[in-house]
Amino acid sequence: MENGAGIKLFFWTGTAIILLSVFGIILMVLIYRNKLYLMKKKESETLLKVSLETEKKERKRIASDLHDCVNGDISAMKNYLGLLLRKETDDFKKDIILELGKTLSNIENISYNLMPPTLHFLGLISTLKGYFERVRKWNSIIIDEDYYSENISVSSSVSYELFRVIQELTTNMIKHGKATRINFAVLKKKNTLIFEVSDNGTSFDFQKSLSDPYGMGLKNIISRIKHINARLTQIKNEKGNTIEIHLKM
Repeated sequence: MENGAGIKLFFWTGTAIILLSVFGIILMVLIYRNKLYLMKKKESETLLKVSLETEKKERKRIASDLHDCVNGDISAMKNYLGLLLRKETDDFKKDIILELGKTLSNIENISYNLMPPTLHFLGLISTLKGYFERVRKWNSIIIDEDYYSENISVSSSVSYELFRVIQELTTNMIKHGKATRINFAVLKKKNTLIFEVSDNGTSFDFQKSLSDPYGMGLKNIISRIKHINARLTQIKNEKGNTIEIHLKM
């Protein structure tokens, strides 16, 4: 009897040790996988941050080069030809000055789109107003704006990302959605800022469109939203689209 009891005790003790060892191994594997996941997530976030910061610096550099170098050289050429025209009336020279004027205008638009000069000095709201005014000027579209305040307390880095997201959304609504009217509003609910962009164009599913291999613009939007710890939601409409960006203050 004692021998049988000893065997049973040995069996159950061995079984318990084996089970504990198995659970221990499983736990170690889970801890390792979780640690690896967190490391990869942190690495991904770091790479995203570096990528966005690098893009921002490059945009600023190119915009500065366009404005200071190319723009200056063409302006000098335009002024020189203007002096020639005072002495001669030549249609060819007039055409050259006209084309140079168009080129200067295009360079100014490219420079502005790369890095709006007002963003750092005047803030997000003034920059958005200037941006929408330019959109109205170059497109046959109605844009209604509503701001709860002329000044919002958002850092320059966050303002930059928000501007890029709103710019990308607006461009998509005009280019792909064929919208003829856009409504933009900045609202505040408790400690949350809400940037709302809606249109009367072709409806689309934002999340579904992210799977499109050509939808880099939408992927960039999500990357920027994550970078500033904001949240993007799409409100379903029977016609048109409504996108909201929620940012905790």
